[in-house]
Amino acid sequence: MKKKLLNTMVAGLIAASHASWAAPREALATTAADQQSVAVTIYNDNLALIRDARRVRLARDMNLLTWRDVSAQMRPETAQLRNRTNPVGFRLQEQTFDFDLLTPEKLLEQHVGQPVSVIRTHPTTGADIRETATVLSTQGGVVLKFADRIETGVPGRLAFAGVPDTLRDTPSLVISLVNSTAGSQNLELSYLTGGLSWRADYVAELNERDDQLDLNGWVTLTNQSGAAYPNARLQLVAGDVNRVRDAQPMMRAAMAKVADAAEMQQESLFEYHLYTLQRPTTLAQNQTKQVALMSASRVPVKKEFLLQGADYYYSGQHGELGQKIRVGVFVEFDNKGEGLGIPLPRGVIRLYKEDSQGNAQFVG
Repeated sequence: MKKKLLNTMVAGLIAASHASWAAPREALATTAADQQSVAVTIYNDNLALIRDARRVRLARDMNLLTWRDVSAQMRPETAQLRNRTNPVGFRLQEQTFDFDLLTPEKLLEQHVGQPVSVIRTHPTTGADIRETATVLSTQGGVVLKFADRIETGVPGRLAFAGVPDTLRDTPSLVISLVNSTAGSQNLELSYLTGGLSWRADYVAELNERDDQLDLNGWVTLTNQSGAAYPNARLQLVAGDVNRVRDAQPMMRAAMAKVADAAEMQQESLFEYHLYTLQRPTTLAQNQTKQVALMSASRVPVKKEFLLQGADYYYSGQHGELGQKIRVGVFVEFDNKGEGLGIPLPRGVIRLYKEDSQGNAQFVG
């Protein structure tokens, strides 16, 4: 009796152990429609951090979750999935980044060695003629093997029995996970990606006496990551985080007296400068847009004339006397004393000044 009871207990333990490592259930899918919020932090050198929060219904124990609508340039080794509702008992086991998108060419490539249906239209009756062929190759063209012949090219329409699991209509991260509680839960996926970039540009207008200017800063954002980020909380980091060195130098006019209602709020982050847009914005795929960075008025400036010489000017030879030499004109400003504003990220300043008719003219 004791031996029988012992065997029953061992069998029960083995069954419980196997249950905890059972195969995942049928895949669950979450799309951008489940999104609660998205935050985008863009760095220099084609790098961005995405934090995508969604409300997802999970089963208890094993789950196979397909997280759709991620960036096509995601770096999967940087992905982190967190359960904000129930972190205890939430454990990741495996993840796969499927970025091979569904196209006619990819669908045909995935069917090499597999049968497909070739449909042609009868020239007289207009009826469909259906034959089965095996795809032998797609390199440099299509090679099909019929029952009695081999043909190159596609002699009609192709019909496929289904779509391989490795092809997706949108980039997706497939995650195998263990969850202790069933129900809707708040999940957040964060990852690094390429395809997002930013730069700063400035427009300045000098006053009549050349001793003050009005300055407006703009940030140009470009999204070529393969995904859209609707109503995103946008932050920008000035500095190169990919190298062990000091933060990227600021422009010579390092700070300006900024208007109280600045579009972006600045703060220090480690050795860098972090700029936060004070309102959500949408970054559509394959889009370039500009958002206001700052605005400053009546910034004191100093105009300087700079002559760049060479050693031979001081060699004692007088043959160069009377030669016309180009003189550079520079406008410089600092932000010292009261009313400090934000450090300005490096960018191009384009300078304008009104002529006698009151029309703004580009001067450099």
